[in-house]
Amino acid sequence: MVKKIIQVILVLIFIVLVVAGILVGSYVFSSPKTDLGSDSRLLITGAWENTDDDKRLEFDENGKFKYSEIKSETVIADGYYKIDEDRKLIKLFILPGHHSEAYDKCIKLFFFAQISYSDLKDNGIDIKRKYTLDNAPVCTFMIKTSDGSESEVIKMKMPEKTLDLYGKHQEFKAKNK
Repeated sequence: MVKKIIQVILVLIFIVLVVAGILVGSYVFSSPKTDLGSDSRLLITGAWENTDDDKRLEFDENGKFKYSEIKSETVIADGYYKIDEDRKLIKLFILPGHHSEAYDKCIKLFFFAQISYSDLKDNGIDIKRKYTLDNAPVCTFMIKTSDGSESEVIKMKMPEKTLDLYGKHQEFKAKNK
């Protein structure tokens, strides 16, 4: 009898570990779309900043994100992300211990958070043409709390495009710093 109970417990632990592995792997090994005209393509092209609120939100082409303060370079949260363009959501998988106490209220189930976005606009200015903050891409991000009662809304601009995304099926070429 004891042997059967131990077997059942071990099977349940194995199932939980497999499901957790699949869930974590879907964030860690995912990469954003790079199709022409996709939201993902524009979101990963450079860092989004709001100098008034002292916030920077960066998404890279490898599926990693970093939310930080501009002046002090303090990391508020970092980890991996997936973009759901149909629902205009960015789902975050935050690495354990990689977020500040201020971001605790936004985390669901110990590791997950969401950022929704709207008003994503690009004036078609690419990395080769000079652009200013007046014609830079803009986006409104809403960082949701876990209970949905309050959220932080930040309108951000991309002051500089740092990835050169020419066309479909082209390699990413990081801009020289």
